Amino acid sequence: MGGEEVGATRPTAPADGDGITPATSDRICRHMSFDHASTCHAIVLESLSAHQSLRCSIKNARMKSIDLTGYSLAFVLCDGSSCSMESVRIPFDPPLKCSAEARPRLVAAHHRALSPKVAWLVIDPMMRTIFGVCILLGTGTFIGREGLTALIDDTPWALSIAQAVFGSSSFFAKMVIWSWYFSLTAHTAEAVYTAYLCRTKLKLGTLTTTKWFLLNVVTGFPIMRKVTEFVSVDRDAKLKT
Repeated sequence: MGGEEVGATRPTAPADGDGITPATSDRICRHMSFDHASTCHAIVLESLSAHQSLRCSIKNARMKSIDLTGYSLAFVLCDGSSCSMESVRIPFDPPLKCSAEARPRLVAAHHRALSPKVAWLVIDPMMRTIFGVCILLGTGTFIGREGLTALIDDTPWALSIAQAVFGSSSFFAKMVIWSWYFSLTAHTAEAVYTAYLCRTKLKLGTLTTTKWFLLNVVTGFPIMRKVTEFVSVDRDAKLKT
């Protein structure tokens, strides 16, 4: 990634018994922590509970050790103004047979951790709200201005709200359609930028990038913010080296 793949290391002396020596572990950990900090960040995010992922933020995720059975990450977990140093152990399943298997396993972990989750549409409040609004706007646009106006006119409570806020049901229907096309255009523009970051900065594959693109189209800024967060994590880590 960016000239070096995730987990790539320079040639070293063979590990004793095909294990991972302390020197090799340190080298891999430093490479992952500073050249692929977004991967460490994403893996830690995956390890959080649903409650923690919604309430807490993490900082300074670093790989601390790696062996044939797994690897350990340390990070700062913040819940509001309260922060604590935490760690998590990620097992290799199945365990590595030799040190040479570390690189492809870490590459796989990179792509898995940085893949978007469709479940966000349900568990993330902001995404859920935006997605729901977009569905309503799209439905109104599909019905059409005349059909939506007639539907509102036939619903007394909806008509009273439309007249009070927008002046008329016809103007409300027009605003629904305009809002749908505006949101679709804005979200698509954001999605293009998100896809660009996924390919050029995070070095993600076509399928994963497409998933990020599509989720960005239907939810907008919250998805783009996640990707820009990963990119900023990488940038900040490189500045510390």
